[in-house]
Amino acid sequence: MATIPQIRNRLLEGFPEKQADLLAHVVIEAHDDLVNQADFHALTGVVKELADAQKELADAQRRTEERVEQLTESQRELTDAQKRTEMTLSDVVTTQQKMLIRLDRLDGHMLEDKVAKNLPAFLGREFRRCRVLDRTEFVEGLEGKLPEADLADLMRSDVIAVAKRGEQIVHLVVEVSCTADADDLARAVRRAAALASAGFNPLGIVACESISPQTLAAARHHGLRVLTNGWLLPEAA
Repeated sequence: MATIPQIRNRLLEGFPEKQADLLAHVVIEAHDDLVNQADFHALTGVVKELADAQKELADAQRRTEERVEQLTESQRELTDAQKRTEMTLSDVVTTQQKMLIRLDRLDGHMLEDKVAKNLPAFLGREFRRCRVLDRTEFVEGLEGKLPEADLADLMRSDVIAVAKRGEQIVHLVVEVSCTADADDLARAVRRAAALASAGFNPLGIVACESISPQTLAAARHHGLRVLTNGWLLPEAA
């Protein structure tokens, strides 16, 4: 921007000196006013833009907070639903376990009935004249010969029978289980020993649908016979 003397000198080319002085001052003042007015308008525009930006930022923040609140609520609902699902699954598993136990017991009872009814046929030619005894009547006949605990244990035997093996009379105590395990072996050994204490010639038998090689080896080691799926397995060589 030119100075007042510079403007005055140029105005003197066409105006008298006083007019040139006055016009020079007017031009400078007008320029200053215009510059200040332009700066003001620019500053006002900047302030408005900042205010709009601040409002948009506040709106965006509010929307974000609302979204976070919605996500938090959804997460809480999801957690509650997961807890309910876990409780339902737990109930289902518990019910399934109870059903499996009942089915296993039912299978065991069915297998026990099958063994009792078909024991003479299952034992084949090795044991002849096999006859399943009435367990209660047989055990009551042992009163005075065995301790009460042994009598109660024998009463819980699955099957008690008598058969002829060669020229010997053998009393058979049979433990029935869908899958033979160590507990079945232990019961058969214990109850056969009780019959031996009462003066009988006993033989423990484990009747099952399946048996592991290890359990079979243990049964033979204890002198037990194994009847699986209707077949009497041979004694250990």
